[in-house]
Amino acid sequence: MEAMPHTVRRIAERVQAVLEVLTPVHIGCGIRWQKNLDFVVDKETYVIPEHVLMSYLQEHPESLADFEDEQRRAELLWETEGGIEYELPCRSREILVFMRDGNGQPYVPGSSLKGALRTVIFRHFWEQLDQGRKQRLLAKTGEKRESTAQPLVREVLGRDPNHDLLRVLAVFDMPVHQEDLDLYRLFILNLTDPKDRRYGWRNVPRKRSFSDVRDATPIYAEMLRPGTQGVLSLRLDRFLLDDERAERELHFSDKLSLEQLARWANRHARYLLEREQAFLEQCDDGGLQRLLNSIDRLLQLIPAKDTPEEGKRFLLRLGWSSGWRSMTGDYLGEENLNAIRKKYGLNYDKKKNQLRFPVFPKTRKIVFDGEEPSWLAGWVQIRLDADLQQAEQAASEADTEARSSHPQTEITTSGDVPQDYEIGVVHNLKLNKGYGTILPDKGGEPIRFDFATADMTGLEKGARVRFRLTKEENQYRAVDVKKVN
Repeated sequence: MEAMPHTVRRIAERVQAVLEVLTPVHIGCGIRWQKNLDFVVDKETYVIPEHVLMSYLQEHPESLADFEDEQRRAELLWETEGGIEYELPCRSREILVFMRDGNGQPYVPGSSLKGALRTVIFRHFWEQLDQGRKQRLLAKTGEKRESTAQPLVREVLGRDPNHDLLRVLAVFDMPVHQEDLDLYRLFILNLTDPKDRRYGWRNVPRKRSFSDVRDATPIYAEMLRPGTQGVLSLRLDRFLLDDERAERELHFSDKLSLEQLARWANRHARYLLEREQAFLEQCDDGGLQRLLNSIDRLLQLIPAKDTPEEGKRFLLRLGWSSGWRSMTGDYLGEENLNAIRKKYGLNYDKKKNQLRFPVFPKTRKIVFDGEEPSWLAGWVQIRLDADLQQAEQAASEADTEARSSHPQTEITTSGDVPQDYEIGVVHNLKLNKGYGTILPDKGGEPIRFDFATADMTGLEKGARVRFRLTKEENQYRAVDVKKVN
């Protein structure tokens, strides 16, 4: 038994790291919420997840008729408690939904992180190949555009899952909180004339680009807020890394380590960001300065090459909104890229046998803050040497802050809170509906109260209140609501 800890260390090296969101991140689950079916909009967006709606309809079967009636459905959705509120009003018919587990809790899938790291590793090994071998491999690309890179990946990383280098790396899911998510608006920037540095904002249905973003098609997505932090687990299979046969079968000659992976990731991140910076500087007419400043800050976060810090933390871009080239063709030189474009018809006119546009790709999805283009989506920083206890505390404090728009004040006067009363924070007020909700200090879901049972003096969102719980029609309600000092 004494040898067991040593054996475990030899078989697997598990490291906990801190992931910090640098720009809004969306990892989609394939679901799109539909307006007046999954969400309603006024001055804000109110989303009713399916499990919340189903529970409500089970408890109120008489409301089924309202749900089936398109005219009355919106009113029913506003009345359904336990939904998700976003301050940004969605001016589209749908919202891209963030990844959630079976209990409705959002999380960052380990598979998404491993996919981004896979791109980093692939590009590193691809660059080790001589030009002749690259040309021979590119001639083997698949017939379908979706499978372009498969022959290349098999050659570089392994012919099948059993012989894939990435067998040595495991990345685990990272849970996040609903409070870490917000609703963001994106627009598609389209380079229209590379010579005169002209660009427009894409209107998808009309297949045109406009200088005024108000004429363009918005995309709304649930995204992780910048500043969100979480603890991430990574594991390297030391048994495979130290085994001579595995070394031959899994296509690596250098001993892979997380420090080495961090260095490769930082160099890949610098390459991506400098390329995006050059593209956007080519477009900039003064309207993209905030976006360019954001990219410059990301570049400043990348540690200097060949320093100890380079192996301790790294930047990574998760896939959505980064486009075809970042996901698939980022390793190709210009000549090879043009050959791929010709083969698969990527902005290529086969009749005229020429490129329709010299720059590829010529579009970018840009995240807006208010009316300003502000971020490239998907950038995170992973710190391998971080203080985990400090990160967990920061995440807990952020969670607490998000639950209330105002700091919570300690109540010292016992007379303010009679016996049998509870304390909470006003979560929301529906002034046109005559009710609001309270987040109890002891935790749990928001509790509804009617204005008729409340002292409305000084009552506003974020105010601390006392209240009593009562049960009506199998639903808890707050009554005798009153603001406390």
